[in-house]
Amino acid sequence: MKHFLHSMITSLALLTMVGAPGVVQAEVVLVGSSSIHFNEISKTKLRDLYTGQSQAVGDTAVLVIDRDDAFGERSRFISGTLGFTTEEFRTVQRLLECIGISKAPTVARDSQHMVDLLANNPNALGYLTRKELQGSTARSKLKFIKVLAE
Repeated sequence: MKHFLHSMITSLALLTMVGAPGVVQAEVVLVGSSSIHFNEISKTKLRDLYTGQSQAVGDTAVLVIDRDDAFGERSRFISGTLGFTTEEFRTVQRLLECIGISKAPTVARDSQHMVDLLANNPNALGYLTRKELQGSTARSKLKFIKVLAE
């Protein structure tokens, strides 16, 4: 069942990318707590974390932080980084929750809450605009995480 779901998620993501040629790279960057144990992550693993199919990288549990729809760049993160449309992302999350194999990400109320969650939780992973990251007073407690191609 898990293999089937993973295949379905990957297929949806690939269809989205094929159906949206010329999508501009989002001005949103993946950010982790400065003490998180990795500096890069595969797009597939990131997708698994954000859909709730996985809650760990290696043996380490990760606190996955999302933004609500009021954050204007959220849809660009979902499409440009995760490879889903916003509706596909919601559908996959709901499907996984219904069959009991997912945990929804923590949702930051606003930009400052996202920064606080990232800076104060050693295994936190979330996303900010480049401007939010550069302007953050907690920048020393955060690090950029590179997203690797499939």
